[in-house]
Amino acid sequence: MSWWQSLPVILLAVLVFIVPGLILSLAIRIRGVNSVLLAPAFTVGITGFLAAVFPFLGISWGPVSLLLGVLVVAAVAWGIRYLVIRKRPDPEIDSPPRSLCVVVGFGALAAALVIGLQMATAMISPDSISQTYDNVFHLNAVRWAMETRDASPLNLGALTGISAYPAGWHGLVAIICELSGSTIPVAVNATNLAIGAVVWPLGCLYMVQSVAGHRISVAIFSFIFAAGFSTFPMLMIDWGVLYPNLLSISVLPAALGLAFTAMGLGHHYRPNSLVAWLSLGVVVAGVALAHPSTFMAFLAFSVPAIVAVYYLNVRGSWPPRSPSNRRRVVVLSLALLAGFVGLTILWGYLRPPADAATWGVVETPPQAIGELLFNAPLGRPTLGVLSLCLAVGLIRLWVDKSRRWLIGMYWVGALFFFLAAGFNAEPRWFVTGVWYFDSYRLAALLPVVTIGPSVIGAVYLEDILRRRLAKIPDSVPARYGRIAKSMTSRRAFAMLAVPALAVIVLVAQLGPVSFAVERAHWQYKNSEHSGLLSPDERRLLARLPGIVESGATIAGLPSSGTSLAYALSDRAVIQPHILTTHGSDVDVINAGLKDAATFPSVCESVRKLNVRYVLDFGTRTVTGTLAGYGGVMDLEPNESLKLIDSEGPSARLFRVTACWE
Repeated sequence: MSWWQSLPVILLAVLVFIVPGLILSLAIRIRGVNSVLLAPAFTVGITGFLAAVFPFLGISWGPVSLLLGVLVVAAVAWGIRYLVIRKRPDPEIDSPPRSLCVVVGFGALAAALVIGLQMATAMISPDSISQTYDNVFHLNAVRWAMETRDASPLNLGALTGISAYPAGWHGLVAIICELSGSTIPVAVNATNLAIGAVVWPLGCLYMVQSVAGHRISVAIFSFIFAAGFSTFPMLMIDWGVLYPNLLSISVLPAALGLAFTAMGLGHHYRPNSLVAWLSLGVVVAGVALAHPSTFMAFLAFSVPAIVAVYYLNVRGSWPPRSPSNRRRVVVLSLALLAGFVGLTILWGYLRPPADAATWGVVETPPQAIGELLFNAPLGRPTLGVLSLCLAVGLIRLWVDKSRRWLIGMYWVGALFFFLAAGFNAEPRWFVTGVWYFDSYRLAALLPVVTIGPSVIGAVYLEDILRRRLAKIPDSVPARYGRIAKSMTSRRAFAMLAVPALAVIVLVAQLGPVSFAVERAHWQYKNSEHSGLLSPDERRLLARLPGIVESGATIAGLPSSGTSLAYALSDRAVIQPHILTTHGSDVDVINAGLKDAATFPSVCESVRKLNVRYVLDFGTRTVTGTLAGYGGVMDLEPNESLKLIDSEGPSARLFRVTACWE
């Protein structure tokens, strides 16, 4: 299947991310381009919320129920806004200039094409799958959400025997898969393309505009930098794979931009306070339901802004000589202290089990610091232009004074990465435990805190260049003045800026980003040495629906890819994830299925779970050979098993005969 053939599915995925959120944007009258920039973030929030509450209302998850739910949420939001503005009408604001809207439109399209090509190159083809450990669960979880008509976190947890699992990404893929009629791999890749190429750059622009203002240059540099990072979105389709993190981090910039606006720190028009905070609540809910670790990042990145708001409010009441000022200072100080205590408690509570977080440092402290200075985390090539703009932006923010809290937000993100990647000491365990102590997850968050100061630095450098060019006509002889003015006019500057920007984009794409694309590309290659499925194994899975009757269950070594029979062939498996928490019957089958004719106790478990087939994909796995799976490995026809289909030397399907004939 080619990417051109999958284009309708990709466009459908883009619409699924845009339309529901745009309905909410229009309902609460978010103005201008912001209504589109926030639409994907609103969509993630609404769909995550609806997926979580539908099971309690007895409503099945699907396209129709989702659309009706979106309309209900939009109607409620419209009602709230109507009641609020009756008492406090929205302030009058100037519409953004048409030129800015045009630039945003073309910039968004260009960024989507650049990032889309990056991701498509890495994925190889629309029906490729990531040959990585976590993909067994993610693909099967999409099938589970479609089959049970339930995309809630509790239901996804039930798939593997845990209490809950973030389900925002899986619920959206299930909707896109059902609407398009495509296979799960195609729907997964189309969804990820929409997230990386549309959700991410739109959210970045919203956040950057909230701190840098509405200028054409702000929009241009935001899109250029959003498409030029080597750690996001590419790293999340490479390492892990971490699809829920891909979704949650893509929405994080929009959540931060809304937070800055709601707190009165941003350059955006601020609607009535209640509407602003409710809008923020919708998006933050989407971040949390997509992945709780990114919600914790949102809280941490918001701390400097909260401290800034506290300072601005206390400064106006200082010194607190009057009783009202003293009360104000005390209340604000207690609220700030309570917030820090609550965040500390939550930080210690929302973390994985200790035995599941095993990642250590990957480099020395000086290496980690150097990588932060040159925007080259985890040994990636240096982003020279971005690093220069970041340095200038941080200096400019410090000199400017009004937005120093942005420097604090950057240092929070940088500190997290430094502790995870290169600081092997006690603070690391508490601070980075939310992310499994994993430097890759925290490297993916760096672009969120980097892009704002970088754009501010780039715009400042542009302004300096404009001023220098404007002075040229005054420094040349009068007879050359007209020529000099024409060469330094705004039109001439734009003509020079276009090739300069093209060079910046080209340097980023041919250097750091191409490195990231190549790294991710190897995770999607389908060969005899692939971690999960070889071409032979995938061809055998494609034939399963015509061989294995519906309702029968298949056994096999899950880490060899046999469990993907559920996602790719729509046939039940006894272990839908490598680390499934399961009962003793599964253990008995895994240990003794090939000798079931000799041990009647095995047949009891086989009949209880309706295991009628077993797949043998050899011993090439994504985890190495695991103990306890001797009964489903190295299989040969015997009195317990009958070979009924095979493909190549190592992909074989057996029927269990001992317990059923």
